[in-house]
Amino acid sequence: MRLLITVVVLSLAFSLCLAQEYSEVEFQGYYQRVQGFDFRGVAGFEFEGEGFNGGGFGFVYNLNPYFGIFSQTSFLAGVEQSGLKLRFINQAQGVKLTKRSDAINVFAKGGVGFVRHVLDFQGQEGVDYGTSFVFGGGTEIKIQEGMFLMLDFSRYITGLPRLTSAENRDGWDSSWLITTGISFQF
Repeated sequence: MRLLITVVVLSLAFSLCLAQEYSEVEFQGYYQRVQGFDFRGVAGFEFEGEGFNGGGFGFVYNLNPYFGIFSQTSFLAGVEQSGLKLRFINQAQGVKLTKRSDAINVFAKGGVGFVRHVLDFQGQEGVDYGTSFVFGGGTEIKIQEGMFLMLDFSRYITGLPRLTSAENRDGWDSSWLITTGISFQF
């Protein structure tokens, strides 16, 4: 089912891209900070208000001056406790709306994707997948022609890994995602 939805969305996006006369592509490299991560329900591996860092890359295909389709991939360091490490790889796609000017662009974005949880316990790795959502906004400050400093403040909602079948376990976490980086626009 996930493959079918992906094919439909990509086909729609590709057909929209062909129908437009305007095109501008943005490539981004960034640093991220997740703030306020909570995980409960597994004795000896519980967190409240934890923060962690990472980085990633992405692109935006702008169909016109104010509407674009984005894709971003993030590699986040995650949390560690009692010899168990939890890292995240997040991939999201969505829509970016931009108000452009000569020096500063202001944008809002929203998207959905998946998160890959990588669990490491004493050298043994396990993997679990979940759904993730990202929505927020920010600004792009022009450094020079085609190069912008990107500042983004978003809400990151992610499905949590199923380490136990306990009923009191949280299924979702909603954290703040602070992103800063460079955007190259062509």
